[in-house]
Amino acid sequence: MDATRLDQPLSLRGEWSFAPHIVNQFDDPILDKTVVKIPEYIEKHLIDPHQIVTFALLLKTVPNQPLSINLKQPYTVWKLYIDGKLIGSSGTFHPKSGLHKASPSYPILQFTPTSEHTELLLYLGNSEHRHIGFYGTPLIAPAGVLEQIHTDGTVIEKIVFVMLTLFGIYHIGIFLAWRKDQAPLWFGVVCLSLAIRTTTTGEKIILEYFPDLSWEMLNRFEYASGYLALPFFIKYIGALYAKHSFKRVEQFYMVVSIIFIALVLFSSTLIFTASLAYYNIVVITFILYVVWILVQSLRTDEEGSILAFSAFMIFSFTVLHDLLFFENILVFLPMDLMPYGFIIYLLAQAIILLLRYSNAFHLIEHHTNQLETIVAERTNDLSELLKQRELLLRELTHRVKNNLQFVIGLLWIQQKEANSEMKKSLKILESQIQSIATLHESLCLQNAVSTIEIHEYIERLLLSLNRLYPDLNILLESHEPIFVHTDSAISLGLIFNELITNHIKYAISLQTSPIHIIINKAIDEKAIFYYNDGYDHREAFQKIQNTNSFALPKLGWEMIKEFAKRINSEMIVYQDHIELHFLTCEKH
Repeated sequence: MDATRLDQPLSLRGEWSFAPHIVNQFDDPILDKTVVKIPEYIEKHLIDPHQIVTFALLLKTVPNQPLSINLKQPYTVWKLYIDGKLIGSSGTFHPKSGLHKASPSYPILQFTPTSEHTELLLYLGNSEHRHIGFYGTPLIAPAGVLEQIHTDGTVIEKIVFVMLTLFGIYHIGIFLAWRKDQAPLWFGVVCLSLAIRTTTTGEKIILEYFPDLSWEMLNRFEYASGYLALPFFIKYIGALYAKHSFKRVEQFYMVVSIIFIALVLFSSTLIFTASLAYYNIVVITFILYVVWILVQSLRTDEEGSILAFSAFMIFSFTVLHDLLFFENILVFLPMDLMPYGFIIYLLAQAIILLLRYSNAFHLIEHHTNQLETIVAERTNDLSELLKQRELLLRELTHRVKNNLQFVIGLLWIQQKEANSEMKKSLKILESQIQSIATLHESLCLQNAVSTIEIHEYIERLLLSLNRLYPDLNILLESHEPIFVHTDSAISLGLIFNELITNHIKYAISLQTSPIHIIINKAIDEKAIFYYNDGYDHREAFQKIQNTNSFALPKLGWEMIKEFAKRINSEMIVYQDHIELHFLTCEKH
């Protein structure tokens, strides 16, 4: 081959002399018998796949013009001699055992021709891979050109790696923000697996960071990352096109993918590298399955379906190119195209996912606006109903108060004609009814009817009792507003009225027995009603009278106990005072 007019890399694609064993001299007649066209896998020419083979090529060169040669990373152990001088090797040969040890390092070699003809003698040996030979074509160029191409390729692959990694993390982040849609999760994992694969193919940038990585581990990483992408991509397609995909088909591909991954992890390199041809068949059938799904998406006119179909067809082309490239069947470009094809597909899918989330956001916003309108309408309706309820309760409270005042008026009439004992009983009954009437009167004077301030209520109740018993001496002390529910206020009023009634019945003189009442807030939304009339009520409270002047049950101390239980309060009788612990509430 003519390498005298080089300004760009020259592909050494063409016929090389070949011998299926070691030939020590370039001019050995054995090398004239057989030629092979590189790139080619030459195991079909071998009886023993572990033997060392020889390639030879004669170059026309310019003396003293430095050149570089890149063997494009053959899968095997190799040594390169130029004009009988060893200029580079990768791995070590073991001719006796036939177990050759390949190295992951594939350096670009430099040499300077000394004559117009330069003899290349290349030895290959393999015991670890299913192929022996070249999947790429060796290149030759002026010194520095191939090195710069390698540097540029490394930079591009690093950019691709960073892009795939960032997109993977980004999509996983989208999933973590909204876990109802699993498509971003699986797409993110696909990006990460292909990012790893990018570091193990092409310029093999993983060796820059892990220079001690073995040839075997490098190949395991390459195959495993490639094989892992398929099951994750299956899950992604199933989540993205749930309407058109079939679970049984997905499960089949998942099982097959797991089998291939297990081969990579647990079998020898000879076995799992041989599985690639069968894996390619699985990939091709899966591509056809995805194309069918995308066609269904086009037929239903789903948003972004045209973009998804176009991007996947480009991605599929790069996948098929790499499959054919590695098998030396058909080569459009002598490089791995899948990472670049996936970048195009990734950008398209990012746009599609963005459209999906944008539409979902607008739909949520639309429903939110509708919901806000409905809530506003319902709130207005409820406000009107609440106003009507308040009006109804206020009217009912007013009527109850009037009716109770009417009953009290009837009791006054009865007292005029009753004897002294009956007058006392009627007066007690009047005070009990008056405590309820006072509550309703207080409710009529405030806006809310569901709660009442207990201090104001007791004050009004005291005014009513003072009208009945002018000599009654009661000292009321309360430091802050305390609100209770209306039902609780009725029970508290009756308890207070009954305590006063008991005091009136048993006190020697109302003037000499002042009553001290303190109402204060406690802890845990509770308040304390403190009552002290100067008497020790412990014995009376323990016995609990069963009858009183009316000869009716549930009155007297029994009545106090019953009303205390009704409002879930606790009454404690001490030697010098009584405490009632009751629940409070917020003002309404």
